[in-house]
Amino acid sequence: MLNPEIVNNIEQLIKEKKYSVIKNILPLHPEDISELICELDSPPHKLFVFRLVPYDKAVEVFECMPTEEEEEMLNSLSSQEIKDILNEMSPDDRTGLFEEIPAELAQKFINLLSTKEREIALEILNYPPDSVGRLITPDFVKLYQNMTVEAALTHIRKVGIEKETIYHCYVSDTEKKLIGIVSLRKLVLASFQTKVVDIMYKEVIKVNVFSDKEEAANVFKRYDLIVLPVVDSNDKLLGIVTFDDLVDVLEDEATEDFEKIAAVLPVEKPYMEANFFELLWKRSFWLIVLVVLESASSLVMKKYGVVIEHWIALTFFLPILIATGGNAGMQSAMMVIRGLNTGEITVKDFLKIVIRESFLGLSIGFVLAIVGLIRVMIQENNQWLLSLSVGVSMGVTVMMAAVIGAALPIIFKKFKLDPALMSGPLITTIVDVVGIFIYFEIALFILGI
Repeated sequence: MLNPEIVNNIEQLIKEKKYSVIKNILPLHPEDISELICELDSPPHKLFVFRLVPYDKAVEVFECMPTEEEEEMLNSLSSQEIKDILNEMSPDDRTGLFEEIPAELAQKFINLLSTKEREIALEILNYPPDSVGRLITPDFVKLYQNMTVEAALTHIRKVGIEKETIYHCYVSDTEKKLIGIVSLRKLVLASFQTKVVDIMYKEVIKVNVFSDKEEAANVFKRYDLIVLPVVDSNDKLLGIVTFDDLVDVLEDEATEDFEKIAAVLPVEKPYMEANFFELLWKRSFWLIVLVVLESASSLVMKKYGVVIEHWIALTFFLPILIATGGNAGMQSAMMVIRGLNTGEITVKDFLKIVIRESFLGLSIGFVLAIVGLIRVMIQENNQWLLSLSVGVSMGVTVMMAAVIGAALPIIFKKFKLDPALMSGPLITTIVDVVGIFIYFEIALFILGI
């Protein structure tokens, strides 16, 4: 972690014009330098420190900055400095910057790129926003099947300095189709006259360029990959995606799922940077929807007004009932949503999941029914019928909640909707309404009203 004192020291040294000292105390790692620059209060000071960074490290420092800081920095640099940085940036990081800044500014920066880099940038930006094509970099080592190991190593020495990685090289046939992958280790250990085709691994894990980013991230997790090749519909290798890019995708997807589960519309900026009115809208939207849905419970209670008049004690235990049902539904929903996201559960497992959750809900409901019955008997001086009503209602509600919580995310997945939309508050609201109905119907039957 960056030492907070160094930020104060840098600010003071700038005021004292001790520029050579600043250069000597800058952190070594680009990520740390980037964090230091972002922590400075004054934009001119940020720009000044950035210009003190050695040229060969400046692009790496720039790539580590948040998009907002990158945009602010670009607005302060000269056209030549911007041109140098953008042309040296890795294509995937540059694409991420162009996606976030205004379209007019992005077009201005694209025009500063060299002809080759402009073609790469436009090709990547033409892929759908959520596709893995937006993450690819064409900076990989390509080998051909008829190459000898000696020729392959000579080629790697020649082009490797410009590539994202040289530890995995991709082998193409005469039609430029991806047919294998070979590690640098195998190349180094093989004899010079060995053909690349004889030592390459032919069962290549790859994804189509139009595949969803999250799908590609799941492939990374499943096969413990470091680099993932991306191909077109004809198996032509278009680029690679590295692990660091997919980590960002996983973080973004996890954040979005958490927000949906908490019934918050996705907020694209960090909490402290988000606009107040944006947060107000994002958080109030679902709450308004839930208030409207929850109002159904008041209509259900109104329907059973006569029951409540005769047994006012029934209302004492209503909060316990709906809270328990909501918690049970949340448990089932969270487990199923996680299973769907990790691939452990598929839509085809719907019937198995519902049956399994029915038995689990029945068993848990039986235990909680006994707890509820005892709880009411203690409070209401051995009112057997009332205790039985609450206990049975709790058991049935928990079973129903478990089934609803498990079924709804799978149904959403079936219709190609995000299962995380079946958020905790939404599941709880649905269970509340149904649970109140069950509660009073069972009370009517047992109490004989």
